[in-house]
Amino acid sequence: MKFEKEIRNEILKVSYTKEDLIKEKYLVSKEGKIEIYYAPFDYINLNASIIIVGITPGWSQMEKSFKTVIKELKENNDFSLALKKVKSECSFAGSMRNNLIKMLDDLELDKKLNIKSTSELFEIENSFLHSTSIIKYPVFNNGKNYTGSAPSPLKSEILWKQIEKLFIPEISEFKGKLIIPLGKSVSEILLKIQSENKLNGNFILNGFPHPSGANGHRAKQFETNKESMKETIKEWKVKN
Repeated sequence: MKFEKEIRNEILKVSYTKEDLIKEKYLVSKEGKIEIYYAPFDYINLNASIIIVGITPGWSQMEKSFKTVIKELKENNDFSLALKKVKSECSFAGSMRNNLIKMLDDLELDKKLNIKSTSELFEIENSFLHSTSIIKYPVFNNGKNYTGSAPSPLKSEILWKQIEKLFIPEISEFKGKLIIPLGKSVSEILLKIQSENKLNGNFILNGFPHPSGANGHRAKQFETNKESMKETIKEWKVKN
């Protein structure tokens, strides 16, 4: 693992600042004001039936991922287990996760999967879920969290290269799975990949809103697309 040595050398702290982690040794790529930094989001759950896809991890996810992996390494010294813990602890954490669960339960995905609630997807023992991002590692535009637009990944060479290099090979590990895109930008990119026959027969739950509390159109968008999304879930066959 490329950054394992650097991470093992980090000191365990209660919290980390941008000065601690956003530095040259973790820089993956740079173009103009756009910078991409490594964060330990490498674990892939190949047994998953559901794949939730965000645009890219933000700073708070990056900080939490480093804190989680460093703590785990100090306790059990197993890098692969530490990466697995990162996915469970840090993927769509906080109010975003609560909003996700509410919408997925409302779509009756829990019944489709024969579980009590989609909250079970986020438990570390559960093998139903793989969470990932279109751009795997955190992207900062002029030092701020990249939100998926300005520039669009479809029009940015540095961002599209990351998608081709990391996301497309990752999604090709799965076939016939249900992909839940968080927001319009992610949906557009997935549809482009699908149009190029690179989505490997996976289903897209089109119309799913971004679960962030900052998305004021979330409820309206969900209600508008609710029936078509329920239909997609009905058509999709669960395969493990």
